[in-house]
Amino acid sequence: MKKLTAFLIAAFILSLNIAVFAAPPQVSGPTAILIDSESGRVLYEKNADTKMYPASTTKVMTALLASEYKDLDEQVTASPNVVKIERGSSQIYINPGEVLTMRQLLYALMLPSANDAAIAIAEHLGGSIDGFATLMNERAQSLGAVNTHFVNPNGLHDDNHYTTARDLALIARDGMKNPVFREVVSTYHYEIPATNLQEARNYLTNSNKLISKFNNKYKYEYAIGIKTGYTTKSQHCLVGGATKDNLELITVVLGDTKDFMYPDTIAMFEYGFANFKKLELLKKDMIVTTVSIKNGDRKLNLLAAEDYLLTGKEEELEEIQKTKVVTMVEGVEAPVKKGDILGTVTYNFEDNKQKTINLIAEEDVLSTRLMDKISEANKKIKWWQIALIIVVLFLAWRTLVTYRKLKRRKRGLYLNIRKRY
Repeated sequence: MKKLTAFLIAAFILSLNIAVFAAPPQVSGPTAILIDSESGRVLYEKNADTKMYPASTTKVMTALLASEYKDLDEQVTASPNVVKIERGSSQIYINPGEVLTMRQLLYALMLPSANDAAIAIAEHLGGSIDGFATLMNERAQSLGAVNTHFVNPNGLHDDNHYTTARDLALIARDGMKNPVFREVVSTYHYEIPATNLQEARNYLTNSNKLISKFNNKYKYEYAIGIKTGYTTKSQHCLVGGATKDNLELITVVLGDTKDFMYPDTIAMFEYGFANFKKLELLKKDMIVTTVSIKNGDRKLNLLAAEDYLLTGKEEELEEIQKTKVVTMVEGVEAPVKKGDILGTVTYNFEDNKQKTINLIAEEDVLSTRLMDKISEANKKIKWWQIALIIVVLFLAWRTLVTYRKLKRRKRGLYLNIRKRY
């Protein structure tokens, strides 16, 4: 009886845990989002399109543009503008005329959130703060971050400087595709050697407590970055990244409180990892459909040209498979070669078109038309084969001619002998 009671209690507790994991996270902040980094699919959102002040999470865009620079070891000479920032704001106290590399500035930008480093980067890449802001806004638009407007590279407050949780997630997702960006945002400590004006800076540590090596209160074992932010107008902001079991997630919380910014982020991560996984929709060389080819001598299997994995819930797989749409290339007729692209397969769900995969021919298909068969046969005959046939026919002809000559000579010789006798 005791064993049965213990079993029932354990089963009840387990069911409670499953229910907790299945339920969306209770996010305290006013706006938040959780997305799959690979596909961009939204896994959870709360007021994700509300315009907010991003504070230093602005630097995600600044770092994205800087990490793509052609030479990160190029030297940058700081202008007098590097000291024109709010007193008491995050900085590494760069002096006008000081020379640092783009790489050093990038680490200073994303670890201690140096606003003066942001100025130096912006002026080097954009020629001016306004010029760099134009680059930022153009990139945001190209990524679909349509509710974003930047006026500076560091996020110091301006009423016309805003974004949304959704837009910031799109920007962060693009950044995480860049190996340099990924390396920088996941680094906890970095040292800048002595420059022409200052001693070595060995104190650069990441403000993101998710990857802290000493503060375990908010340390998250699967975290891989990305950036924190705070001003009195924006309140506490955090763009987070984490990876577990082949699943990479990105979170954004804006306008949160100091006490809930990290718990909200971790709650979204835990929800994502507990409820979502990579669903295998297609496997390379898998038969997707079988079609008849005009004038073809057989039916043809069309194969997936590549694997397609989508982040989702296990129970969604059947419904997602039902949205599969196969589209054939117009005007396809035999002959067809193995590997020819003859169509595509697309999955549609949540009103969004997802990745489109090419469909290729499994084998050759010959045409049933006589002229096509002749043409196909001609294509298969090589020049050396034709030459060999000609040589063989010539030799056969010469052999026949020689044989007949010899036969006539022999017959003539025989007749002459008879006449003598």
